[in-house]
Amino acid sequence: MLVEKKYRVRIFDRLYFGETPVAHLASDPNVQLIKGDIRRLEDFPHLLDDVDAIVHLAGLANDPSCDLDPEMSFDVNITATRRLAITAKQRGIERFIFSSSCSVYGRGEVDLITEDSDKKPVSVYAVTKLIAERELCELADEKFTPVMLRNATLFGPSPRMRFDLAVNQIVARALKRRKILVFEGGRQWRPFVHVEDAARACIVCLEAPAEKVRGEIFNVTNEENNFQIVELARLAQKHFPEAVMETVPGDEDKRSYRVSSAKIEKTLGFKATYSVEDGIRQVRQLLDDGAITDPEADVYYNIRLISKIRQMPAIAGGESSSARFLPFVSPSIGEEEESEVLDTLRSGWITTGPKVERFERRFAEYIGAENAVAVSSCTAALHLSLVAAGVGPGDEVITSPLTWASTANVVIHQGATPVFVDVDRDTLNIDPELIERAITPKTKAIMPVHIAGLPCAMDVMRTIAEKHGLCVIEDAAHALGAEYRRKKIGTISEFTCFSFYPIKNITTIEGGMITLADAEVADKLRTLSNFGMSKDAWKRYSQDEGSFRTAEVIYPGYKYNMTDVQASLGLHQIEKLPAFLSAREKYAKIYDRAFAELDEVTVPSVPAYVKHARHLYIIILDVDKLKLSRDEFIDAMKAENIGTGVHFVSLHLHQYYRERYGYRPQDFPNADYLSRRVVSLPLYPKMTEKNVHDVIVAVKKIIAYARK
Repeated sequence: MLVEKKYRVRIFDRLYFGETPVAHLASDPNVQLIKGDIRRLEDFPHLLDDVDAIVHLAGLANDPSCDLDPEMSFDVNITATRRLAITAKQRGIERFIFSSSCSVYGRGEVDLITEDSDKKPVSVYAVTKLIAERELCELADEKFTPVMLRNATLFGPSPRMRFDLAVNQIVARALKRRKILVFEGGRQWRPFVHVEDAARACIVCLEAPAEKVRGEIFNVTNEENNFQIVELARLAQKHFPEAVMETVPGDEDKRSYRVSSAKIEKTLGFKATYSVEDGIRQVRQLLDDGAITDPEADVYYNIRLISKIRQMPAIAGGESSSARFLPFVSPSIGEEEESEVLDTLRSGWITTGPKVERFERRFAEYIGAENAVAVSSCTAALHLSLVAAGVGPGDEVITSPLTWASTANVVIHQGATPVFVDVDRDTLNIDPELIERAITPKTKAIMPVHIAGLPCAMDVMRTIAEKHGLCVIEDAAHALGAEYRRKKIGTISEFTCFSFYPIKNITTIEGGMITLADAEVADKLRTLSNFGMSKDAWKRYSQDEGSFRTAEVIYPGYKYNMTDVQASLGLHQIEKLPAFLSAREKYAKIYDRAFAELDEVTVPSVPAYVKHARHLYIIILDVDKLKLSRDEFIDAMKAENIGTGVHFVSLHLHQYYRERYGYRPQDFPNADYLSRRVVSLPLYPKMTEKNVHDVIVAVKKIIAYARK
């Protein structure tokens, strides 16, 4: 109709139902079609250029469809509407026509309902429309004219035909099935309006003087088109005498209302012209002519199509599993941490001081270790442990290639050589059976990595180390809270190194900790972490530390100290750790149950005698059974609004290690295999069970789509 009236029209549509409904407009020079999602306006910065008015029809329509996904309904029908209206107002667009619904009346009275009558919405759809109306009314002023049209239930033929609407559905069933179904006795009242009348009402409001329509709400119907469903069925039966009327007990749709059209008729002179009987004839003619051969097809039913779209991955045109982007990780920091940090900042002492000492004591107490030394990162912890262990030029350190670069990098910093040993495919940890074969006269230490928080086979590790006189330095960056045969990780070896990076089980933003039994070595580590000086700044300058003594450099140390600001976070994070671990375990078990049924996905096995720290939830994709690679899977997850990670691409596959040591992919076949298949899914305490469900849905959708 707009095109017929010589308007230039820009159509912005998600095209859920394909391009067929607008195909007849494609060649019109006054029509521009842009495919896009109303929730992603930021992706279309020029969408509103040269626009004078907006007819906002976009929305998740149909009461059952909205109940299917309430979160999506609120995002589309409220949040996206608000953003569009605010943007339009900021851009100087004066007229904004909003397609609302008489569904907002819910369970109305028998008397005619006016725009001012009580609203009793009984569905998510109706609630979202009502909220959107109110927000639009609040935006109205002399320069911005929102108009809300509460459409009655639509009927009649249209380019985007629907048979989930009462009149159209009754005609289709009567013609194709020879049945007319009446639910719950058909006592429910419904108002109806022809789709062409609804479109005409939009144009009338576009062209009406602003003072007549600004901030106004109009029912769009004709009072003669108010019917009880049983009356509608009887009217249809006149046109289909061969159809049998059947009464079906119960009705999930609890709406019932009769609506007045007096306001729009009096204010704007608009009157809906098509009767319901006109619509019955038109729809029958459409079907008789063969224009639509199968009115039962999913494309004509919103809830069916949306259900199908929700099962499709976003990369194939489906709906994202998560309405908003779920990051791979997000730290849990509360008011306690904030207050402690402020206290530190206001104290005047913000570098290494009394709060670091408190954090060290509390951490050692939690672990059950004799000593704990706080440092600036786990990388620093690993490096200092190697220094304290006497690892230097010409030495070798056995470790896993499936780890973060710092594990091997610090060995190289000491002039030593990292010697990789392949991993076990089932656990992703270093294969204990291969360690002893890698030992040479140059071997000085073993550095096991507890990947994802799953403890390595420490009894085997200790036996081998003691047999060959080797030091064990555990890379426990992932393993805070883990236990091996009822011993906490951090109490088993000469050195255990933890990380407090933001994605870890607790965070100090950046930071790390070394636990060990030897108090003398612990003191040395503290000295090494502070330039190798005999006193740190707190001991040099604090009023509490007695008489002044000049500090001396006794080792060529490093700048690896933790600050009191960082420790302020750690003091409260360590107290919250049991709750954090409980949440991680809960969500991991939900994942376990969900993915057990997928042949294309496996998860690392967890021996019964260990407690997993659940830092990461890693899945292993059987890409040989899929039509996409691991990286393509990650892209597909991103399209689902789900962040993921890769832990890890084996170090022997990276440029430096390839060139320095001549490694080939096949040198560590298990690490190579896993490097192309592992994906880490979101797992952290701030997640909700809904978030976990969204991740599961995303994985299952993509796997089903990509299955060979």
